[in-house]
Amino acid sequence: MKKLITASAFALLANFAIAQETYTIKSALKIDGLPPEYAAFGEQDITTMIKGEKTKTEMTGMMGSNVIVFDGAKMTSISEQMGNKTGFTATKAELDADKKDEKTPANKPKIEYFTDKKTIAGYECTKAVITSIGKDKKETKATAWVTDKIKMPDDKAKKGMRGGGGMMDLGDLKGYPLSIESSMNQGGMEMKMMLTATEVSTAAIDDKTFTVDTEGYKMSSYKEYQEKMKAAAGQK
Repeated sequence: MKKLITASAFALLANFAIAQETYTIKSALKIDGLPPEYAAFGEQDITTMIKGEKTKTEMTGMMGSNVIVFDGAKMTSISEQMGNKTGFTATKAELDADKKDEKTPANKPKIEYFTDKKTIAGYECTKAVITSIGKDKKETKATAWVTDKIKMPDDKAKKGMRGGGGMMDLGDLKGYPLSIESSMNQGGMEMKMMLTATEVSTAAIDDKTFTVDTEGYKMSSYKEYQEKMKAAAGQK
């Protein structure tokens, strides 16, 4: 169950915590629909730091902590849960290879824009609905509130922030989503995930922010990580 919550959280986080230029974005993640014994794990605080192509996202909650860093050349992801420290790294070439495999007309999300407006963390946002079809042929819809004042990055940075492959793809969404809401069924459970920015800062960020201390963590390769994720999802 805890792995399921983490995967679902990063599915949203992967598409939420990306941008160009220099930003520090504080946000809150809430997952509704969890069993009562896991309800407390459905709330997490997120801080994302972006400087050009470099990104760093820190997620903390009762489950533990997760950090994902993309330094422009490679992605490093580390996680600590119940005292268990694990992580993996992926090169830009590996991320590019995944991007090539994923970008096909058949699985490209459909995006519909509306005239509805909402102000989030000081930025005026426009409503967009993203519809995607998963490998299981099931349709997933996500509602995003997007600002054109923060630009989306190139695909390599997007893939880096997905932590190696998210469960939700925002496709060619125009602008940066300061809020995302999505419903999904996992293991027979109907869950609603909501990610909303609470504060956005444009203050300077030191380059040292994008270094990762992996001492004490059991690190694996990107290929090993992918194999573990496929096994956890029951895929061969």
